[in-house]
Amino acid sequence: PQKLRAWFRFSSYLSSFPPPTSLPPSTTIMHPSSAFRRTQTAFTKADPQTALRAFRQIVKSRVSARRFEPNVAVPDHVWRDVLRMTLRSPSGFNLQPTHLLLVRSPRLKSTLSRHAMLGFGNQYRTTDASAVAIFCSDLEPSKRVDRVYDMERKGGVREDGYMAVLRVAASFLTGEGSTHSPIMNGGSGSSTHFSTFLKQTFVSALSPVQPMPTMEHVESWSYKNAGIMAQMYTLAATAHGLSTCMMEGYDSRRVKEILQIPDRYGVPLMVATGYDYGAPPMSHANCSLDEDSKTWDDDVELHSLDEKPVTPRLEMNEIFFGDTFGEPLNLLVNEADRVKENVV
Repeated sequence: PQKLRAWFRFSSYLSSFPPPTSLPPSTTIMHPSSAFRRTQTAFTKADPQTALRAFRQIVKSRVSARRFEPNVAVPDHVWRDVLRMTLRSPSGFNLQPTHLLLVRSPRLKSTLSRHAMLGFGNQYRTTDASAVAIFCSDLEPSKRVDRVYDMERKGGVREDGYMAVLRVAASFLTGEGSTHSPIMNGGSGSSTHFSTFLKQTFVSALSPVQPMPTMEHVESWSYKNAGIMAQMYTLAATAHGLSTCMMEGYDSRRVKEILQIPDRYGVPLMVATGYDYGAPPMSHANCSLDEDSKTWDDDVELHSLDEKPVTPRLEMNEIFFGDTFGEPLNLLVNEADRVKENVV
């Protein structure tokens, strides 16, 4: 009931915005994630076709690698830039419910290949790739709400109406407690909690009267967010000339055991990343100007331009781990990126 009332308030908050047809003809609608923000480089604003052609080329060049060149490492500055772009992925209520393990250890890759991967192709890709990105979905996203709420409040981006209902509305919509496999995820064994049943009943009853949210299972919600992040990661890696292959053929129970992933998290997919087998040596773009997080991150610049800034993100060390869950990713531990270790 409390969550339903909060949802009604949230719906009223969303309805308070005027439809596009009611805006004056001269009104310019600006979106913080637009490709043409003021913070973009001068050449992009002067020639938007250049940006479009560049992105189209990235999309066209992304193919699933059949085989990777073994024993070739990706430079740390390339990984950092890929992960910074990945961090910009959108997520429901900005909860950022996905962690990424960048498994580069030859020993762990070999162990995964021999004991968890299904199919010969996935097995040798896992062994030969420079790294395997393991995406972990939080199946208890309500535990992240307070952390994200504080971050949003300090960021000052959201309207008061949004912040007033964020905690309850996020809990209402993520579908937590309605997992199909609660025993595997540490639950009690019930297919749906009573609170979820009530929510589904009210939503079904009110849907003919007014638009209501879709009550999806927590795996669906969290895995969907992981897929968005994985796509961002894949495009960022492709932009750096890296080859990738998304994989879902593996024994997730064994993967979690090998990489010490808690039961709270699911493993919806992996992305093997490296260099195409037999390809000539790659000459990567110079990312030295982006090594300073203050230079790369344009939030400060956005505030100074009287433009709505992008929503805040958790620290990289909170989202990205090394070879096992919670292990610091050593390429992030430097003066530019050192943050207090705080696993959500």
